Amino acid sequence: MDLIPIPGAELYYDEHFLPPKEATQLLNTLMSKCAWERRRASFGHAVPRDEAYYGDPGTHYTYSRREYKPLPWIPELLSLKSSVEEATPVAAYANLSLPKAGYNAVLCNLYRNGNDSVGLHADAEPEMGPIIASVSLGVERMFRLKGKNGTVAFSGRLSHGSLLIMAGNTQKNFKHEVPKEPGVIKPRINLTFRRIEHKKPIPIPFPLPPQPTLR
Repeated sequence: MDLIPIPGAELYYDEHFLPPKEATQLLNTLMSKCAWERRRASFGHAVPRDEAYYGDPGTHYTYSRREYKPLPWIPELLSLKSSVEEATPVAAYANLSLPKAGYNAVLCNLYRNGNDSVGLHADAEPEMGPIIASVSLGVERMFRLKGKNGTVAFSGRLSHGSLLIMAGNTQKNFKHEVPKEPGVIKPRINLTFRRIEHKKPIPIPFPLPPQPTLR
């Protein structure tokens, strides 16, 4: 994979991760097979995209007051997960002093046309690891990475069948978005593979009650 040189970020990109025919077949399969749902945001309005969440048992998490509980893996996503794991550079883990580990969940996003979007955000929930792998299928859409001061650090259209991996301190230092593009009439699916781990609370020892003094 190619490393995109951005100070403070660590991005890897493979424009041709999936062959075009395979990517199109996967797009068509997921369009009809995924359990797409248009959720409600905090203030009651609809989230501007459809979502479906799959993963191992115990990979639930909460984002913007919306709870995500994993559906059982479907074969197509499980197979793709293995390919993404194989493609993820060892350096993405080594630079964080982490052993190479697989992904255990995927959030599927369906943008039915250019009116669907995702606002500026970082995938920085406490349960989520620092490495996010993103597969794009369908029409090319603009992807922007912005620093905390609003400066655009990266802007480009992610191609059909491409793989983008965000690692290192990317989620700490930057936010990303897929803005609305009213002129786009075809759909796009984005699959973000992540590793969800819930930290076990450290037990707090209770003080022993005072012991009676023997006389």
